[in-house]
Amino acid sequence: MRARVYYPLFADLSSRQCVVIGGGQVAQRKVTALLKCGARIRLISPEATKRLRNYARKGLIQHWTRQFRAGDLKGAWLVYAATDDTKINQMVHRKAAANRIFANVVDQTPLCTFIAPAIFRKGPLTIAISTGGLSPSLSKYLRSELAALIDAGYLPMLRLLKNLRGTAKRKIPRYQDRKVYFDAIVRGRVFQLMRQGKPKEAKKEALLLLKRYAA
Repeated sequence: MRARVYYPLFADLSSRQCVVIGGGQVAQRKVTALLKCGARIRLISPEATKRLRNYARKGLIQHWTRQFRAGDLKGAWLVYAATDDTKINQMVHRKAAANRIFANVVDQTPLCTFIAPAIFRKGPLTIAISTGGLSPSLSKYLRSELAALIDAGYLPMLRLLKNLRGTAKRKIPRYQDRKVYFDAIVRGRVFQLMRQGKPKEAKKEALLLLKRYAA
């Protein structure tokens, strides 16, 4: 199966069983990311980093301190293979494919059925960046570049837009008209005021615009 970005994997993994094979720094990054999404995690590796051992000690993950076996994917929804052992990586790929389990063999795109994008989160704002598996380093670089552009005005702007939604639906019934209204807020003076640290003035301007578009 051709590798693909499957972003919903990283939205909410509550109650999903995920398996990570390997105990080094790469496995640690994968486990940490999965924990943030609420996954249930089984780590399989004879050795593990200090942080991974701490996760296990705190009961945040299961740690099976041995090599991977063919039956270890039972009940899994997703698996990461983060080892330097080619035979193990290929076995993971075969077993995952046979059982229709999403699999990512780190740095081996042909053996992946999903690619993990570089993700930036700030409150409810999420940005995912992928190069189709060609260069994770470039994805991470672009993530840092975009993160530098997300200033303090974005989160209060999101809250304002959320608070305006119900009133806008009542006063501007047609979807296309509401879209024009919200585009005007995001692209115009309202967002400029918010980014200047003037939330009261931004809200006042947004309500004036609402009155105008409703008329």
